[in-house]
Amino acid sequence: MAADQHSGTNPVLQRIAYLINRYQQGILSATEEAELQEWTAAAEENRVFFEQLTDPVILQQKLAQYEKFDAAAGWATFSARQFPAATPVKVRSLYRWSAAAAVLLLLGAGVYFLRPAGHTSQVAEKAVTKPVLPGSSKALLTLADGSVIPLDSNGNQVISQQGAQIHLNNGQLQYNSQDYSAQTALNTLTTPRGGQFRLTLPDGTRVWLNAASAITYPTAFPQGTREVEVKGEVYFEVAALAKMPFKVKVSPHTSIDVLGTSFNINAYTDEPGIQTTLIQGAVKVNAGNVSRVLLPGQQALVSGPDQMKVVAHADTAAILAWKKEEFYFRDADIPTVMRQLGRWYDVTIVYAGAVPAGRFQGEIQRNLPLSDVLEGLESTGIHFRLQGRSIIVEPK
Repeated sequence: MAADQHSGTNPVLQRIAYLINRYQQGILSATEEAELQEWTAAAEENRVFFEQLTDPVILQQKLAQYEKFDAAAGWATFSARQFPAATPVKVRSLYRWSAAAAVLLLLGAGVYFLRPAGHTSQVAEKAVTKPVLPGSSKALLTLADGSVIPLDSNGNQVISQQGAQIHLNNGQLQYNSQDYSAQTALNTLTTPRGGQFRLTLPDGTRVWLNAASAITYPTAFPQGTREVEVKGEVYFEVAALAKMPFKVKVSPHTSIDVLGTSFNINAYTDEPGIQTTLIQGAVKVNAGNVSRVLLPGQQALVSGPDQMKVVAHADTAAILAWKKEEFYFRDADIPTVMRQLGRWYDVTIVYAGAVPAGRFQGEIQRNLPLSDVLEGLESTGIHFRLQGRSIIVEPK
């Protein structure tokens, strides 16, 4: 249904108002998100309509425009038409509403304030800056023959390759059970900036990939060995097979030996070193000629060949926050925060002048639009400006 059908008490638009409100608050369910996406894809004007109603600058402008009218009389007319049985509400409360709540007013009022002067039937076609949305489940699967298959969370499919069957189910890639006689081929699963994905290896090991990460693995593990190679940030829950040690190659000088355990690897090239954090079980981290066995809760930081530091009590809540769809900052400096936002929202970070010295503490949902996240961070006194797909970090 096109967006210009917005007069009266249209039940479809009332439903869209409800969905956009929940979208603005970051609390859409998967079913509701699919419903909203289907509506925006149904017509170009629906898409433009959605973009305008989720642009905080436009909402503020329209609300400011609303203040120029006879507010009391306008509210009385609006409420009598839209909510005849509702309890009267003081119009002054409107100005304390968030942009998300304002969506309901603008939609219910027939979106009058989104129309240019003299326009009566179409949503304004003025180009607006698209909101920067959070990442989602998406990845590229590169097969042994070099062919590349795009993956996302929509739909299910089965991919056959040299005797192996690969199942895509609800944003997770799963290989068939271990078959030692199967012909081995190397596959690579890669997530882009703004993407994440889950994988179950042939031995039953479960893998989570954060944004801008990759894992290369065989379609079947030969008897006696299990070895994979990773880049970026990856969380493992390794299937316990005592006679088949599990090994993760992270860099030319860093590897991890595993028997059966849960651990997180952060090996982004723009981070200060390779961090391996053990959650459960035991791993041995190798850095050139230096090796250390970790206990649960410990973290090894490898900063180069033969250079390793072990943290006795790592902040596992902050380290695993990405896997729980959260940002968790505990006394984090601005570059650390910006690197995470840059990868998840696929944006460029630009510092206008010296890097501010502020620190951040707290949790933020990863399913929020970037503008909402920046608004929350600005409460600490750091100034940000969103320009296209760049975050401009400005000094105080």
